[in-house]
Amino acid sequence: MKLFLSLIMVLGVVLVPSPLQAADNARVKQWEKSIVTLEVTRKIYDYQQPWTRRSDQTVKSGVVTGPNELLTTAEYLQDRTLIRVQKGGRGKWFEGDVAWIDYHANLAIVTVKEPGFWRDLAALPVSAKVPTRGQADLVRWRNGALEAREVNINRLTVKRGKLTYIDLLQMEIDTEMAGIGWSETIIKDGKIVGLSSTREERSLTAIPSHFIKRCLDSRRAGAFPGLGYFAFVWQRGDNPPLMNYFKLPGEPRGVVVSDVPANMVPKNALHRRDVILEIDGLPVDSQGDYKDADYGNLLLENLATHAHWAGDKVHLKVWREGREVLTEYQLPKADYKVEVVPDALFDTEPEYLILGGLVFQPLTIPYLQSWGADYQRKAPFRLSYASQQKASSETPSVVVLSAVLPDSFNIGYQEARWLLLDQMNGRKISNLRDIQAAIKESKNGFHVLLFQDGDNLRRAVLDANSLDQANERILKRYGIDEPTRMGLATK
Repeated sequence: MKLFLSLIMVLGVVLVPSPLQAADNARVKQWEKSIVTLEVTRKIYDYQQPWTRRSDQTVKSGVVTGPNELLTTAEYLQDRTLIRVQKGGRGKWFEGDVAWIDYHANLAIVTVKEPGFWRDLAALPVSAKVPTRGQADLVRWRNGALEAREVNINRLTVKRGKLTYIDLLQMEIDTEMAGIGWSETIIKDGKIVGLSSTREERSLTAIPSHFIKRCLDSRRAGAFPGLGYFAFVWQRGDNPPLMNYFKLPGEPRGVVVSDVPANMVPKNALHRRDVILEIDGLPVDSQGDYKDADYGNLLLENLATHAHWAGDKVHLKVWREGREVLTEYQLPKADYKVEVVPDALFDTEPEYLILGGLVFQPLTIPYLQSWGADYQRKAPFRLSYASQQKASSETPSVVVLSAVLPDSFNIGYQEARWLLLDQMNGRKISNLRDIQAAIKESKNGFHVLLFQDGDNLRRAVLDANSLDQANERILKRYGIDEPTRMGLATK
Protein backbone atom coordinates (compact mmCIF):
# COMPACT_ATOMS: atom_id res chain seq x y z
CA MET A 1 0.00 0.00 0.00
CA LYS A 2 2.85 2.44 0.93
CA LEU A 3 4.63 1.55 -2.31
CA PHE A 4 1.43 2.25 -4.30
CA LEU A 5 0.99 5.66 -2.65
CA SER A 6 4.65 6.47 -3.28
CA LEU A 7 4.24 5.69 -6.96
CA ILE A 8 1.23 8.00 -7.13
CA MET A 9 3.25 10.82 -5.56
CA VAL A 10 6.26 10.24 -7.84
CA LEU A 11 4.30 9.90 -11.06
CA GLY A 12 1.83 12.62 -10.21
CA VAL A 13 -1.17 10.35 -10.91
CA VAL A 14 -4.50 11.88 -9.89
CA LEU A 15 -7.31 9.34 -9.56
CA VAL A 16 -10.16 11.77 -10.16
CA PRO A 17 -12.12 12.37 -13.37
CA SER A 18 -10.67 14.93 -15.79
CA PRO A 19 -12.82 18.00 -16.54
CA LEU A 20 -13.75 16.45 -19.91
CA GLN A 21 -14.73 13.13 -18.30
CA ALA A 22 -16.78 14.94 -15.67
CA ALA A 23 -18.62 16.90 -18.37
CA ASP A 24 -19.32 13.70 -20.32
CA ASN A 25 -20.61 11.96 -17.18
CA ALA A 26 -22.88 14.90 -16.37
CA ARG A 27 -24.23 14.93 -19.93
CA VAL A 28 -24.99 11.21 -19.93
CA LYS A 29 -26.53 11.49 -16.46
CA GLN A 30 -28.91 14.14 -17.76
CA TRP A 31 -30.02 11.86 -20.61
CA GLU A 32 -31.15 9.28 -18.06
CA LYS A 33 -34.22 11.48 -17.57
CA SER A 34 -35.13 11.30 -21.26
CA ILE A 35 -34.43 7.76 -22.53
CA VAL A 36 -36.87 4.92 -21.76
CA THR A 37 -37.25 1.23 -22.56
CA LEU A 38 -40.33 -0.21 -24.26
CA GLU A 39 -41.44 -3.84 -24.17
CA VAL A 40 -43.98 -4.66 -26.86
CA THR A 41 -46.09 -7.83 -26.93
CA ARG A 42 -47.77 -8.45 -30.28
CA LYS A 43 -49.48 -11.08 -32.38
CA ILE A 44 -47.58 -12.90 -35.14
CA TYR A 45 -49.58 -14.56 -37.91
CA ASP A 46 -48.75 -17.59 -40.03
CA TYR A 47 -49.90 -16.60 -43.52
CA GLN A 48 -49.67 -20.20 -44.71
CA GLN A 49 -52.27 -21.06 -42.04
CA PRO A 50 -53.95 -17.66 -41.50
CA TRP A 51 -56.29 -18.91 -38.76
CA THR A 52 -53.30 -19.47 -36.43
CA ARG A 53 -51.23 -16.96 -34.49
CA ARG A 54 -48.66 -16.72 -31.70
CA SER A 55 -47.29 -14.02 -29.41
CA ASP A 56 -43.91 -12.33 -29.61
CA GLN A 57 -42.07 -9.78 -27.46
CA THR A 58 -39.74 -7.02 -28.62
CA VAL A 59 -37.65 -4.62 -26.52
CA LYS A 60 -36.82 -1.25 -28.05
CA SER A 61 -36.03 2.32 -27.02
CA GLY A 62 -38.00 5.52 -26.75
CA VAL A 63 -37.24 9.14 -25.92
CA VAL A 64 -39.30 11.84 -24.21
CA THR A 65 -40.07 14.64 -26.69
CA GLY A 66 -42.90 16.45 -24.90
CA PRO A 67 -45.62 16.23 -22.22
CA ASN A 68 -47.02 12.67 -22.17
CA GLU A 69 -45.05 12.00 -25.36
CA LEU A 70 -42.55 9.19 -25.98
CA LEU A 71 -41.10 9.04 -29.48
CA THR A 72 -40.16 5.68 -30.99
CA THR A 73 -40.19 3.94 -34.36
CA ALA A 74 -43.44 2.37 -35.56
CA GLU A 75 -41.75 -0.94 -36.33
CA TYR A 76 -42.88 -3.83 -34.09
CA LEU A 77 -45.86 -1.86 -32.79
CA GLN A 78 -48.22 -3.43 -35.31
CA ASP A 79 -50.76 -5.95 -34.01
CA ARG A 80 -49.73 -5.05 -30.47
CA THR A 81 -51.56 -6.42 -27.46
CA LEU A 82 -49.52 -4.80 -24.66
CA ILE A 83 -46.90 -2.06 -24.31
CA ARG A 84 -44.89 -1.70 -21.12
CA VAL A 85 -42.56 1.23 -20.46
CA GLN A 86 -39.67 1.42 -18.00
CA LYS A 87 -37.66 4.47 -17.02
CA GLY A 88 -34.26 4.54 -15.36
CA GLY A 89 -33.21 1.24 -16.91
CA ARG A 90 -34.68 -0.88 -14.10
CA GLY A 91 -37.59 -1.16 -11.69
CA LYS A 92 -41.31 -0.77 -12.24
CA TRP A 93 -42.97 -1.23 -15.62
CA PHE A 94 -45.84 1.08 -16.63
CA GLU A 95 -48.54 0.26 -19.15
CA GLY A 96 -48.31 2.37 -22.29
CA ASP A 97 -50.51 3.00 -25.28
CA VAL A 98 -50.00 4.35 -28.80
CA ALA A 99 -51.30 7.90 -29.12
CA TRP A 100 -50.27 8.28 -32.77
CA ILE A 101 -48.58 6.12 -35.38
CA ASP A 102 -47.68 6.34 -39.05
CA TYR A 103 -46.13 3.24 -40.56
CA HIS A 104 -44.94 4.92 -43.77
CA ALA A 105 -43.03 7.46 -41.69
CA ASN A 106 -41.97 4.67 -39.27
CA LEU A 107 -42.75 6.94 -36.33
CA ALA A 108 -45.01 6.57 -33.30
CA ILE A 109 -45.90 8.40 -30.11
CA VAL A 110 -46.46 6.27 -27.00
CA THR A 111 -48.04 7.71 -23.87
CA VAL A 112 -48.47 6.48 -20.30
CA LYS A 113 -51.63 7.35 -18.39
CA GLU A 114 -50.22 6.88 -14.87
CA PRO A 115 -49.09 10.38 -13.77
CA GLY A 116 -46.30 9.07 -11.57
CA PHE A 117 -44.45 7.79 -14.62
CA TRP A 118 -43.70 11.31 -15.88
CA ARG A 119 -42.23 12.52 -12.59
CA ASP A 120 -38.55 13.46 -12.99
CA LEU A 121 -38.60 12.89 -16.77
CA ALA A 122 -37.43 15.64 -19.13
CA ALA A 123 -38.03 16.14 -22.84
CA LEU A 124 -35.16 16.33 -25.32
CA PRO A 125 -35.52 18.88 -28.15
CA VAL A 126 -35.64 17.65 -31.74
CA SER A 127 -33.14 19.41 -33.97
CA ALA A 128 -34.65 21.23 -36.96
CA LYS A 129 -31.44 20.73 -38.95
CA VAL A 130 -29.57 17.48 -39.45
CA PRO A 131 -25.76 17.22 -39.43
CA THR A 132 -24.47 15.66 -42.63
CA ARG A 133 -21.16 14.50 -41.14
CA GLY A 134 -19.32 14.25 -37.83
CA GLN A 135 -19.63 12.58 -34.44
CA ALA A 136 -22.80 12.05 -32.41
CA ASP A 137 -23.86 9.88 -29.47
CA LEU A 138 -26.07 6.81 -29.73
CA VAL A 139 -27.86 6.38 -26.41
CA ARG A 140 -29.70 3.37 -24.98
CA TRP A 141 -30.37 1.54 -21.74
CA ARG A 142 -28.33 -1.64 -21.48
CA ASN A 143 -28.26 -3.97 -18.48
CA GLY A 144 -29.63 -1.28 -16.21
CA ALA A 145 -27.09 1.37 -17.19
CA LEU A 146 -27.37 4.14 -19.75
CA GLU A 147 -24.89 3.51 -22.54
CA ALA A 148 -23.73 6.43 -24.71
CA ARG A 149 -21.42 5.45 -27.56
CA GLU A 150 -19.85 7.73 -30.13
CA VAL A 151 -20.91 7.06 -33.73
CA ASN A 152 -19.90 8.74 -36.98
CA ILE A 153 -22.50 10.35 -39.23
CA ASN A 154 -21.40 9.52 -42.75
CA ARG A 155 -23.98 11.18 -45.01
CA LEU A 156 -27.64 11.87 -45.74
CA THR A 157 -29.21 9.94 -48.57
CA VAL A 158 -32.65 9.30 -50.04
CA LYS A 159 -33.70 5.67 -50.18
CA ARG A 160 -36.57 3.29 -49.45
CA GLY A 161 -38.03 3.69 -45.96
CA LYS A 162 -38.07 0.75 -43.56
CA LEU A 163 -41.83 0.11 -43.61
CA THR A 164 -42.88 1.80 -46.83
CA TYR A 165 -42.52 1.64 -50.59
CA ILE A 166 -41.60 5.33 -50.93
CA ASP A 167 -38.15 6.91 -50.76
CA LEU A 168 -37.37 9.08 -47.74
CA LEU A 169 -34.45 11.08 -46.39
CA GLN A 170 -32.22 8.79 -44.31
CA MET A 171 -29.11 9.28 -42.18
CA GLU A 172 -26.28 6.79 -42.69
CA ILE A 173 -24.01 6.20 -39.68
CA ASP A 174 -20.75 4.26 -39.37
CA THR A 175 -20.47 2.23 -36.18
CA GLU A 176 -19.04 -1.03 -34.87
CA MET A 177 -21.79 -1.40 -32.25
CA ALA A 178 -23.80 -4.61 -32.28
CA GLY A 179 -27.40 -5.19 -31.26
CA ILE A 180 -28.62 -1.77 -32.35
CA GLY A 181 -31.27 -0.56 -34.78
CA TRP A 182 -34.04 -0.71 -32.16
CA SER A 183 -35.05 2.94 -32.13
CA GLU A 184 -32.04 4.15 -30.19
CA THR A 185 -31.74 7.94 -29.93
CA ILE A 186 -28.95 9.74 -31.82
CA ILE A 187 -27.95 12.93 -29.96
CA LYS A 188 -25.67 15.81 -30.92
CA ASP A 189 -25.22 19.08 -29.03
CA GLY A 190 -27.97 18.08 -26.61
CA LYS A 191 -30.60 17.61 -29.33
CA ILE A 192 -32.13 14.60 -31.05
CA VAL A 193 -30.73 14.36 -34.59
CA GLY A 194 -31.96 10.87 -35.46
CA LEU A 195 -33.74 7.67 -34.47
CA SER A 196 -32.10 4.38 -35.45
CA SER A 197 -34.06 2.01 -37.68
CA THR A 198 -31.82 -0.50 -39.49
CA ARG A 199 -28.43 -2.08 -38.74
CA GLU A 200 -26.46 -3.72 -41.57
CA GLU A 201 -22.89 -4.88 -41.03
CA ARG A 202 -20.99 -1.72 -40.00
CA SER A 203 -23.65 0.75 -41.07
CA LEU A 204 -26.67 2.07 -39.21
CA THR A 205 -29.59 3.84 -40.87
CA ALA A 206 -31.50 6.43 -38.85
CA ILE A 207 -34.56 8.60 -39.42
CA PRO A 208 -33.25 12.19 -39.49
CA SER A 209 -34.59 14.82 -37.11
CA HIS A 210 -35.61 17.20 -39.90
CA PHE A 211 -38.23 14.68 -41.01
CA ILE A 212 -39.14 13.72 -37.42
CA LYS A 213 -39.75 17.35 -36.41
CA ARG A 214 -42.01 18.01 -39.40
CA CYS A 215 -44.14 14.97 -38.54
CA LEU A 216 -44.33 15.80 -34.82
CA ASP A 217 -45.18 19.46 -35.43
CA SER A 218 -47.95 18.49 -37.85
CA ARG A 219 -49.30 15.88 -35.46
CA ARG A 220 -49.34 18.36 -32.55
CA ALA A 221 -51.26 20.81 -34.73
CA GLY A 222 -53.87 18.08 -35.23
CA ALA A 223 -53.45 18.09 -38.99
CA PHE A 224 -51.13 15.26 -40.03
CA PRO A 225 -52.36 14.43 -43.57
CA GLY A 226 -49.92 11.59 -44.23
CA LEU A 227 -46.98 11.31 -46.59
CA GLY A 228 -47.24 12.05 -50.28
CA TYR A 229 -44.96 10.70 -52.98
CA PHE A 230 -44.18 10.82 -56.69
CA ALA A 231 -46.18 7.96 -58.19
CA PHE A 232 -44.80 8.46 -61.69
CA VAL A 233 -41.83 6.43 -62.97
CA TRP A 234 -38.78 8.21 -64.33
CA GLN A 235 -35.41 7.41 -65.81
CA ARG A 236 -32.17 9.36 -65.84
CA GLY A 237 -31.55 11.86 -68.60
CA ASP A 238 -27.81 11.35 -68.98
CA ASN A 239 -28.09 9.38 -72.22
CA PRO A 240 -27.10 11.85 -74.99
CA PRO A 241 -28.90 10.02 -77.85
CA LEU A 242 -32.08 9.91 -75.75
CA MET A 243 -31.93 13.63 -74.99
CA ASN A 244 -31.12 14.40 -78.63
CA TYR A 245 -34.37 12.65 -79.51
CA PHE A 246 -36.24 15.17 -77.34
CA LYS A 247 -34.31 18.08 -78.92
CA LEU A 248 -33.59 19.56 -75.49
CA PRO A 249 -31.02 22.37 -76.00
CA GLY A 250 -27.95 22.70 -73.82
CA GLU A 251 -26.22 20.14 -71.64
CA PRO A 252 -28.13 16.95 -70.71
CA ARG A 253 -30.35 17.66 -67.72
CA GLY A 254 -33.64 16.54 -66.21
CA VAL A 255 -35.23 13.10 -66.02
CA VAL A 256 -37.59 11.40 -68.45
CA VAL A 257 -41.07 10.30 -67.33
CA SER A 258 -41.48 6.71 -68.52
CA ASP A 259 -44.85 5.89 -66.91
CA VAL A 260 -47.69 7.78 -65.22
CA PRO A 261 -50.40 6.43 -62.89
CA ALA A 262 -53.92 6.06 -64.29
CA ASN A 263 -55.41 7.98 -61.34
CA MET A 264 -53.02 10.93 -61.50
CA VAL A 265 -54.40 14.29 -60.33
CA PRO A 266 -54.82 16.43 -62.36
CA LYS A 267 -55.28 13.84 -65.05
CA ASN A 268 -52.82 15.32 -67.57
CA ALA A 269 -50.37 16.84 -65.12
CA LEU A 270 -47.60 14.70 -66.61
CA HIS A 271 -47.26 12.86 -69.91
CA ARG A 272 -45.07 9.95 -70.81
CA ARG A 273 -41.82 11.24 -72.33
CA ASP A 274 -42.02 14.54 -70.45
CA VAL A 275 -38.57 15.68 -69.31
CA ILE A 276 -38.79 17.08 -65.77
CA LEU A 277 -36.45 20.07 -65.60
CA GLU A 278 -37.48 21.67 -62.29
CA ILE A 279 -39.50 20.76 -59.20
CA ASP A 280 -40.70 23.67 -57.05
CA GLY A 281 -38.21 25.89 -58.85
CA LEU A 282 -35.23 23.63 -58.12
CA PRO A 283 -33.32 22.37 -61.19
CA VAL A 284 -33.12 18.59 -61.60
CA ASP A 285 -29.91 17.21 -63.07
CA SER A 286 -29.56 14.30 -65.47
CA GLN A 287 -29.03 11.83 -62.60
CA GLY A 288 -32.29 12.77 -60.86
CA ASP A 289 -30.70 14.91 -58.16
CA TYR A 290 -31.41 18.45 -57.04
CA LYS A 291 -29.32 20.81 -54.92
CA ASP A 292 -30.75 21.06 -51.41
CA ALA A 293 -29.93 24.31 -49.61
CA ASP A 294 -29.02 22.46 -46.39
CA TYR A 295 -27.94 18.97 -47.39
CA GLY A 296 -26.39 19.19 -50.86
CA ASN A 297 -27.26 16.88 -53.75
CA LEU A 298 -30.26 14.66 -53.00
CA LEU A 299 -32.53 12.45 -55.07
CA LEU A 300 -35.62 14.30 -56.37
CA GLU A 301 -37.92 11.90 -54.47
CA ASN A 302 -37.07 13.84 -51.31
CA LEU A 303 -38.99 16.87 -52.63
CA ALA A 304 -42.27 14.99 -52.09
CA THR A 305 -41.72 14.88 -48.31
CA HIS A 306 -39.16 17.64 -47.64
CA ALA A 307 -41.81 20.40 -47.41
CA HIS A 308 -45.01 18.72 -48.60
CA TRP A 309 -47.73 16.35 -47.41
CA ALA A 310 -50.22 14.14 -49.24
CA GLY A 311 -52.62 16.23 -51.30
CA ASP A 312 -50.21 19.14 -51.77
CA LYS A 313 -49.53 20.42 -55.28
CA VAL A 314 -45.96 20.40 -56.57
CA HIS A 315 -44.96 22.84 -59.32
CA LEU A 316 -43.08 21.29 -62.21
CA LYS A 317 -41.31 22.65 -65.25
CA VAL A 318 -41.15 20.03 -68.02
CA TRP A 319 -39.91 19.82 -71.58
CA ARG A 320 -42.83 18.61 -73.67
CA GLU A 321 -42.97 18.33 -77.44
CA GLY A 322 -40.14 20.78 -78.02
CA ARG A 323 -41.06 23.47 -75.50
CA GLU A 324 -41.06 24.25 -71.79
CA VAL A 325 -44.38 23.71 -69.99
CA LEU A 326 -45.35 24.63 -66.42
CA THR A 327 -47.64 22.13 -64.71
CA GLU A 328 -48.85 21.04 -61.26
CA TYR A 329 -48.81 17.55 -59.81
CA GLN A 330 -50.87 16.60 -56.76
CA LEU A 331 -49.08 14.22 -54.40
CA PRO A 332 -51.10 11.04 -53.75
CA LYS A 333 -51.18 9.69 -50.21
CA ALA A 334 -48.93 6.75 -49.45
CA ASP A 335 -51.30 3.81 -49.00
CA TYR A 336 -50.43 0.12 -48.84
CA LYS A 337 -53.67 -0.80 -50.61
CA VAL A 338 -53.07 1.07 -53.87
CA GLU A 339 -51.26 -1.88 -55.43
CA VAL A 340 -52.80 -5.12 -56.70
CA VAL A 341 -50.72 -6.90 -54.05
CA PRO A 342 -50.55 -4.78 -50.85
CA ASP A 343 -47.06 -4.19 -49.48
CA ALA A 344 -48.10 -4.50 -45.84
CA LEU A 345 -50.99 -5.35 -43.54
CA PHE A 346 -50.65 -3.56 -40.23
CA ASP A 347 -53.10 -3.95 -37.33
CA THR A 348 -55.32 -6.23 -39.40
CA GLU A 349 -55.71 -9.97 -39.10
CA PRO A 350 -54.98 -11.89 -42.32
CA GLU A 351 -58.11 -12.65 -44.32
CA TYR A 352 -59.11 -16.09 -45.53
CA LEU A 353 -62.16 -18.01 -46.75
CA ILE A 354 -62.51 -21.80 -46.70
CA LEU A 355 -64.78 -23.24 -49.37
CA GLY A 356 -65.15 -27.00 -49.08
CA GLY A 357 -61.53 -27.28 -47.94
CA LEU A 358 -60.21 -24.90 -50.61
CA VAL A 359 -58.43 -22.06 -48.78
CA PHE A 360 -58.60 -18.68 -50.48
CA GLN A 361 -56.60 -15.61 -49.42
CA PRO A 362 -55.89 -12.16 -50.84
CA LEU A 363 -52.47 -12.14 -52.43
CA THR A 364 -50.30 -9.82 -50.31
CA ILE A 365 -46.60 -9.20 -49.76
CA PRO A 366 -46.83 -10.56 -46.17
CA TYR A 367 -48.21 -13.79 -47.65
CA LEU A 368 -45.35 -13.93 -50.18
CA GLN A 369 -42.85 -13.23 -47.41
CA SER A 370 -43.73 -16.59 -45.88
CA TRP A 371 -41.28 -17.91 -48.48
CA GLY A 372 -38.55 -15.80 -46.86
CA ALA A 373 -36.85 -12.48 -47.49
CA ASP A 374 -35.93 -13.61 -51.01
CA TYR A 375 -39.59 -14.33 -51.82
CA GLN A 376 -39.39 -12.81 -55.33
CA ARG A 377 -37.13 -15.70 -56.30
CA LYS A 378 -38.43 -18.45 -54.01
CA ALA A 379 -42.21 -17.93 -54.16
CA PRO A 380 -44.18 -19.57 -57.00
CA PHE A 381 -43.49 -17.63 -60.18
CA ARG A 382 -47.11 -16.81 -60.98
CA LEU A 383 -47.58 -15.24 -57.54
CA SER A 384 -44.34 -13.27 -57.67
CA TYR A 385 -45.20 -12.08 -61.18
CA ALA A 386 -48.67 -10.96 -60.07
CA SER A 387 -47.09 -8.86 -57.32
CA GLN A 388 -45.42 -6.72 -60.00
CA GLN A 389 -48.68 -5.80 -61.74
CA LYS A 390 -50.42 -2.46 -61.35
CA ALA A 391 -53.95 -2.09 -59.99
CA SER A 392 -56.76 -1.28 -62.41
CA SER A 393 -60.52 -0.84 -62.20
CA GLU A 394 -60.92 -4.39 -63.51
CA THR A 395 -58.30 -5.92 -61.21
CA PRO A 396 -57.94 -3.89 -58.00
CA SER A 397 -56.68 -6.94 -56.10
CA VAL A 398 -56.04 -10.67 -56.51
CA VAL A 399 -57.27 -13.81 -54.73
CA VAL A 400 -55.11 -16.93 -54.52
CA LEU A 401 -56.04 -20.55 -53.79
CA SER A 402 -53.31 -21.00 -51.17
CA ALA A 403 -53.98 -24.59 -50.07
CA VAL A 404 -56.50 -27.43 -49.99
CA LEU A 405 -57.48 -29.21 -46.76
CA PRO A 406 -58.02 -32.79 -48.01
CA ASP A 407 -61.53 -34.21 -47.62
CA SER A 408 -63.84 -36.48 -49.57
CA PHE A 409 -65.62 -33.33 -50.77
CA ASN A 410 -62.59 -32.05 -52.69
CA ILE A 411 -61.15 -35.32 -54.05
CA GLY A 412 -59.15 -34.57 -57.18
CA TYR A 413 -58.15 -31.10 -56.07
CA GLN A 414 -55.95 -32.00 -53.07
CA GLU A 415 -52.72 -31.00 -54.83
CA ALA A 416 -54.04 -27.69 -56.16
CA ARG A 417 -52.42 -24.60 -54.67
CA TRP A 418 -50.99 -21.18 -55.53
CA LEU A 419 -53.60 -20.63 -58.25
CA LEU A 420 -55.06 -17.20 -59.00
CA LEU A 421 -58.86 -17.25 -58.98
CA ASP A 422 -60.40 -15.44 -61.95
CA GLN A 423 -64.14 -16.19 -61.77
CA MET A 424 -66.69 -18.06 -59.69
CA ASN A 425 -70.17 -18.83 -61.05
CA GLY A 426 -69.60 -16.28 -63.81
CA ARG A 427 -68.68 -13.48 -61.38
CA LYS A 428 -65.30 -11.75 -61.63
CA ILE A 429 -63.35 -12.33 -58.40
CA SER A 430 -61.07 -9.62 -56.97
CA ASN A 431 -61.54 -10.17 -53.23
CA LEU A 432 -63.08 -12.57 -50.74
CA ARG A 433 -66.36 -10.66 -50.61
CA ASP A 434 -66.78 -11.43 -54.30
CA ILE A 435 -66.57 -15.12 -53.40
CA GLN A 436 -69.21 -14.67 -50.70
CA ALA A 437 -71.50 -13.06 -53.25
CA ALA A 438 -70.79 -15.78 -55.82
CA ILE A 439 -71.71 -18.53 -53.33
CA LYS A 440 -75.31 -17.35 -53.63
CA GLU A 441 -75.21 -17.74 -57.42
CA SER A 442 -74.58 -21.47 -57.91
CA LYS A 443 -75.35 -22.92 -61.35
CA ASN A 444 -77.54 -26.02 -61.47
CA GLY A 445 -76.47 -27.05 -57.97
CA PHE A 446 -72.74 -26.55 -58.59
CA HIS A 447 -70.10 -23.92 -57.94
CA VAL A 448 -67.85 -23.42 -60.96
CA LEU A 449 -64.45 -21.85 -60.30
CA LEU A 450 -62.18 -20.64 -63.11
CA PHE A 451 -58.51 -19.95 -62.49
CA GLN A 452 -56.26 -17.69 -64.54
CA ASP A 453 -54.69 -19.01 -67.73
CA GLY A 454 -51.34 -20.68 -67.45
CA ASP A 455 -52.14 -22.78 -64.39
CA ASN A 456 -52.30 -26.57 -64.50
CA LEU A 457 -55.81 -26.54 -63.07
CA ARG A 458 -58.06 -24.23 -65.07
CA ARG A 459 -61.50 -25.23 -63.73
CA ALA A 460 -62.91 -26.67 -60.50
CA VAL A 461 -66.49 -27.76 -59.82
CA LEU A 462 -67.90 -28.14 -56.29
CA ASP A 463 -71.25 -29.55 -55.13
CA ALA A 464 -73.23 -26.55 -53.84
CA ASN A 465 -75.84 -28.68 -52.03
CA SER A 466 -73.34 -30.40 -49.70
CA LEU A 467 -70.96 -27.46 -49.27
CA ASP A 468 -72.19 -26.40 -45.81
CA GLN A 469 -71.99 -29.95 -44.46
CA ALA A 470 -68.47 -30.35 -45.89
CA ASN A 471 -67.33 -27.05 -44.38
CA GLU A 472 -68.56 -28.05 -40.93
CA ARG A 473 -66.78 -31.40 -41.13
CA ILE A 474 -63.52 -29.92 -42.41
CA LEU A 475 -63.36 -27.14 -39.82
CA LYS A 476 -63.87 -29.65 -37.00
CA ARG A 477 -61.25 -32.04 -38.38
CA TYR A 478 -58.57 -29.38 -38.74
CA GLY A 479 -59.40 -27.46 -35.56
CA ILE A 480 -60.37 -24.22 -37.27
CA ASP A 481 -62.88 -22.00 -35.47
CA GLU A 482 -64.34 -20.00 -38.35
CA PRO A 483 -64.71 -20.68 -42.10
CA THR A 484 -63.86 -17.07 -42.96
CA ARG A 485 -62.24 -13.95 -41.58
CA MET A 486 -62.26 -10.61 -43.34
CA GLY A 487 -60.59 -7.35 -42.44
CA LEU A 488 -60.78 -7.58 -38.65
CA ALA A 489 -58.74 -4.77 -37.10
CA THR A 490 -56.46 -5.83 -34.25
CA LYS A 491 -56.55 -2.39 -32.64
